[in-house]
Amino acid sequence: MDLIEQAKQSVKSRPIEKVLSPLEDFTKQNASGGIVLLICTAVVLGLANSPYRTVFTDLWQLPVTIGIGTAVLEKPLLLWINDGLMAIFFFVIGLEIKREILVGELSSPRQALLPIAAAIGGMVIPALVFLFVNFDTPYRSGWGIPMATDIAFAIGLLGLLGQRVPFSAKIFLTTLAIVDDLGAVLVIAVFYTSEISWLSLGTGLGFLAILVGANWVGIRSPLVYGLVGIGGVWLAFLFSGIHPTIAGVLNALTIPVSSAMTKKEFAQKSQSFGRAFQQAEVPGVSVLENKDQAQAVHALETASELIQPPLQKLEHTLYPWVTFAIMPLFALANAGVEITPEAFSLFSHTLPLGICLGLLLGKPLGICLGAWAVVRTGYSVLPTHLQWRHVIGLGFMGGIGFTMAIFIATLAVTDSLILAKAKLAIFLASSLAALVGLVILSKTPGSQNEDVDSKG
Repeated sequence: MDLIEQAKQSVKSRPIEKVLSPLEDFTKQNASGGIVLLICTAVVLGLANSPYRTVFTDLWQLPVTIGIGTAVLEKPLLLWINDGLMAIFFFVIGLEIKREILVGELSSPRQALLPIAAAIGGMVIPALVFLFVNFDTPYRSGWGIPMATDIAFAIGLLGLLGQRVPFSAKIFLTTLAIVDDLGAVLVIAVFYTSEISWLSLGTGLGFLAILVGANWVGIRSPLVYGLVGIGGVWLAFLFSGIHPTIAGVLNALTIPVSSAMTKKEFAQKSQSFGRAFQQAEVPGVSVLENKDQAQAVHALETASELIQPPLQKLEHTLYPWVTFAIMPLFALANAGVEITPEAFSLFSHTLPLGICLGLLLGKPLGICLGAWAVVRTGYSVLPTHLQWRHVIGLGFMGGIGFTMAIFIATLAVTDSLILAKAKLAIFLASSLAALVGLVILSKTPGSQNEDVDSKG
């Protein structure tokens, strides 16, 4: 039992906690994010192929206006999700990238090289496969579609295998997916940007410089970074022509990573506040009535806030919203594909064929080749208990493009009929890649060992 569970143990004896605890525990499982996305996908596919299809489609085109007085911004609900809520998703990705570079798997060059090389291979080879099929077609600009990995879906489905997969495999896939997302951010910024308004871009970079300065002078309030980040950086990037999700990543890189209080100070003060709480004990008097105890509790709460780096707090706060609200909402708004008789002629069109081959063939091949190259040359080694069969299985898991691939498809494809074919190809290829990956990983011997994730 971890410390948080110990803290809540006495609380769970109350009747309401018996109802809420299963739901709370569910949200903590690695697989839960993938399960929610699966449910949303099933729902949206059902609605897209039902008599209510038109009503459901029109819902996402409803205009939504935000503003005060004459300063208003009006967009369809779909674009508020794709340009606004997805910026929050990329903000969390940016926080993860910054954390991993500073203290995580990407902080050690030799340790990081294996998933980095695998991720690069898993981006380059699918793009080349797609271009091989579409080089002489009007759809060659879609080469970025099969490069993407849906981090929530892939890691969520991997969690379904539990202890049958070594913990090192989960770390490998997580790090690979984070690097993959960084690559997707760069691809979107460089290749899927419309005409640039240099005035708006300069304004956005100016607001970004303000956030960097706020970090430098020691401002730690999330409210400051939120107001300047949304009202300044995001809005300016929106009008600049550069996709506003890039603003989410850039904002994340300005968030402070240091604590306002040292670990020694926190240990001393928390012990002092704990003693003050005990000394103020009055038999039969609740904390609500005991001002000294209430003050000790508030002091301990303040110390706990000060010891947490803002980056860690924001990541912890936003991750459930991204996993259980933003990504499912994006799937509902974008994954609806009408399956008609014409859909079965999918592979007669080069765009969906290139997507399928890129995700199903290019992704696992690129991931395995990238990993093999750095191990073969001696620049890195396979982690303990990770076998090459695991890497092959994880390569197929990397082929789960789903929401990220759909997101890039909406930027690369303007024709609605072709976009529908692209979405269907992404859905089919991602499903097959997930199935193959899960079968390979579940059948790989020696997965159960002492290196499994005992926490998950």
